Amino acid sequence: MIGNRKMDIALRSSTASLALGLMIVSSQALAQAAPPSTVVPVTTGEATGSAADNEIVVTGSRIARPDLESSSPINVVSAADIALKSGSANIENVLNDLPQVTATQSGTSNNPGGGVATVNLRNLGSQRTLVLVNGRRYMSYDVNQVVDLNTIPSSLIERVDVLTGGASAVYGSDAVGGVVNFVLKHDFSGVELNSSYELTERGDGQIFDINGTIGSNFDDNRGNVTLYAGYTKRRPTLAGDRSFSRDALSDVINADGSRSLIAAGGSPSVPEGRITVAGLGAALGQRTGPGCATAAALNNQVFAQNGSTRCYTAADGYNFAPINYLQVPQERFIVSAQAQYEISEHFTPYMEAQFANNRVVNQLAATPITSGTPFAASPSGTIGAIPLQVNSPFFAPALQNALRTLDTDGNGYVNGTFNFRTTQIGPRANFDERNAFRVLGGLKGDIGAGFSYDGYYMYSRTKNSQRQLGNVQVDRFIDAVTTSGTGASFGCASGNTGCAPANIFGLNNLSQAAIDYISVGATNLEEYTTQVASVAVTNPSVFDLGAGGVGIAFGAEYRSERGRIDPDTNLASGNVAGFNPGQATAGGYHTRDFFGEINVPLLRDNIVHRLNVNAAARQTKYSNAPGNVFTWAAGAELAPIRDITFRGNYQRAIRGPSVNELFLGNTVSFAGNADRCGTAAAVPAGQLRDICLAQGVPATSLGDIAIQDPNNVNPVTFLGGNSQLREEKADNWTAGVVVQPSFVPRLTFTVDYYSIKIKNAIFSGVGTQTIGDQCFGGFNQAFCSLIQRNINGEIETFSDRYLNSGGLKNRGIDVTGGYSMPLSGFLSSDAKLSFSFSGTRLLKYDITPVAGTTYECEGAFGLNCGVPTPKWRHSLRTTFGVQKASLSVQWRYLGKVRDDNPDITYATERLKAQNYFDFTASFEATENFTLNAGVSNAFDKRPPLSASGQNGGNGEQSNTYPTAYDVLGRSFFVSGKMSF
Repeated sequence: MIGNRKMDIALRSSTASLALGLMIVSSQALAQAAPPSTVVPVTTGEATGSAADNEIVVTGSRIARPDLESSSPINVVSAADIALKSGSANIENVLNDLPQVTATQSGTSNNPGGGVATVNLRNLGSQRTLVLVNGRRYMSYDVNQVVDLNTIPSSLIERVDVLTGGASAVYGSDAVGGVVNFVLKHDFSGVELNSSYELTERGDGQIFDINGTIGSNFDDNRGNVTLYAGYTKRRPTLAGDRSFSRDALSDVINADGSRSLIAAGGSPSVPEGRITVAGLGAALGQRTGPGCATAAALNNQVFAQNGSTRCYTAADGYNFAPINYLQVPQERFIVSAQAQYEISEHFTPYMEAQFANNRVVNQLAATPITSGTPFAASPSGTIGAIPLQVNSPFFAPALQNALRTLDTDGNGYVNGTFNFRTTQIGPRANFDERNAFRVLGGLKGDIGAGFSYDGYYMYSRTKNSQRQLGNVQVDRFIDAVTTSGTGASFGCASGNTGCAPANIFGLNNLSQAAIDYISVGATNLEEYTTQVASVAVTNPSVFDLGAGGVGIAFGAEYRSERGRIDPDTNLASGNVAGFNPGQATAGGYHTRDFFGEINVPLLRDNIVHRLNVNAAARQTKYSNAPGNVFTWAAGAELAPIRDITFRGNYQRAIRGPSVNELFLGNTVSFAGNADRCGTAAAVPAGQLRDICLAQGVPATSLGDIAIQDPNNVNPVTFLGGNSQLREEKADNWTAGVVVQPSFVPRLTFTVDYYSIKIKNAIFSGVGTQTIGDQCFGGFNQAFCSLIQRNINGEIETFSDRYLNSGGLKNRGIDVTGGYSMPLSGFLSSDAKLSFSFSGTRLLKYDITPVAGTTYECEGAFGLNCGVPTPKWRHSLRTTFGVQKASLSVQWRYLGKVRDDNPDITYATERLKAQNYFDFTASFEATENFTLNAGVSNAFDKRPPLSASGQNGGNGEQSNTYPTAYDVLGRSFFVSGKMSF
């Protein structure tokens, strides 16, 4: 995983030599015009069916049209823009620069991780962003029904259209936050070879990519075949390789009540082992002192290697940070093929095929195992206290004597809680190998009278083999730490064959036999398939009202989604400590859709320059709980004069529940009792009494505290999928203006207001306390139905599965602009300076997991809102081009954010605004060769710091938010493209 350093140095040296040589050659002939603007108010596209050559298809519609305007705002990222970005071998690095995109899963995601890269528009969740390739659904990577961008070959991308508004009426479910459409190169002819190499200033974080495309048009351009193959290698960077992430920061409360970030300490689960036994400090004769100011604190003892103990302090905490990945390693291989052949104007068969093998490793510190570790076989649901043998040879004589004084029943054992870290087993590592393929075959052509058709069938399947190392088998661990006997008779109390006593009482005291006995690997096997059969009929000009052709499109679609996760026996039974256990997940559903669109030009150079209206509708029948769902959209564009266009759009968008949300395998926990029927408030007449009686509480037990005594009544809480989930519904509004002043040529800017309101949003794990509050305090029957009681009136189970329990609100203003300024009066005739700008002002972002609980997340971050969501973000690219060269600088700005919980004052209450600057030089060395070289985060901006939630803070991982902020520092890249 780490790689051979000598090989890395040799590779860096050879790459640097190659780059230097190419620069010397290119100094004779520099050539590349300034790249196109990153920000385009609308998109271009390919002609479809019999559409005329000057008609294009805009993402968000199936109707070809002769103009570029759209009633929904669209940003375009071109192939030239991708080439200017460091790390563009992974396309998420390019998309995450867009202010409309919130980075949530990328190459710096280690925990949470999974080895995938996703796109998340408006921070509404990746599951609410629909990803298309060539306007069609792509393959999901698992049961969450989210696309892994690692499977899309970045060098084959012609452009990326980002539609930041719902489009369910056109494309179906999931297009709530918007649509990201990857348009691949088509009709490619020739050979193109690309290679890139990137590394940080500190000599790590290397990313190497090489790919090639070969294509040919044949039979008088009636047919085309394009083939692509690419290989990417990304090397890991450890958190210990950066000063800001080397130590696990803790958010501690000072004596005066204030809080501070400190590097001392870390996790209380330590490799030395520690125990807590009532009265132990006094039995040892220890006295209070610094770090152990109370008698209770003296009961918490940490071990020396010889089995002696002393009082545990926060400074003894384990620093789990350095072994974690700051950049996860990846190895990826992709092949892709596209072909089409026009038999006649009525029949053009076509096909697409992709295969991706993606191998990624996530790595965490060694397994912590404690009395609180979940263990399904235990009545309490956790390991609980362990019996400490008072005569154990693992203990120093002083500790043996102290334990004997506490052995009041004389059975030779004293129960105590424990904390331990299995560093001798090694770090926890997740090895994911995903094999994904997608095949698509279709037929398109003219029908006659201006109508054309396009029908296709797509099948995709992703298989993931996940191997886990560094886990502990819980039942064997309990067996190994429960010892008996002394001298030659000392061993595991159970006497089980193969059991070796585990000395967890001192650093590195585990024997190899004990390590072999308690450690266990684990395996998850995942598979996900998607099938789509779709046919659409379009006509861009059925008739003309005098302002242009009225276009229509209609069609039908069938979609099947199925997935499963098969954990091994230990994971399924909850007999594993390290990575999270879970039961099998399996299920699926299908939909049948009918859809239609219309685009009506009403006026053209008559009263106003242009007036268009459009509408779309889709009827979907789900095979599961959502049943029949109707979505629709309506929009308009009004240009009173040629220079200004007003646009607006309303869409009712939906998202059906995913296979994971529907069928996630059940797990159990013991999360407490939130009953109120045993309180005095349940006795008098009223809603609380009625609810309690309806649930089966005997009238004589109302107000009896015994039915909810937490010492005797500990209900089971079931977690998992919910097959009765309904669809999420969203109301999406956009209204804006596009200005292209004729008196300022080459200037374009747009301003768009957007509003997204999601109802019946699906949330998981609201908690038993929330269920109790909603039922017994809010009298919400939907939550009361999640509670089951036994014949005595005691709560027996809570059902804390996925629910349509909440809502999301997101509204703001997008601003884009582009301008190109010729400099022929100052320099050469083709010199120019161009600017492109994209910014977002977030006005409102509310997360409501359940009614009555709302988190205001605009300009916030933290344990409730998650990754930083600043009120203002922007990206500005300035490019200077002359003759055959260009120099580009990009300014990425993320505004300041505040903590989302006003009731707690953390050590980090605010994260400052961040400014990143990237520089790229592009040279057309020869007619066939182009060289790009650049630096990212040129001023080596360090990320803002906050302790992770597990260390008492409000951060995510590596003492910051690695997906939101640059954690690798200044990095350099060089790339070359050779075409024939």
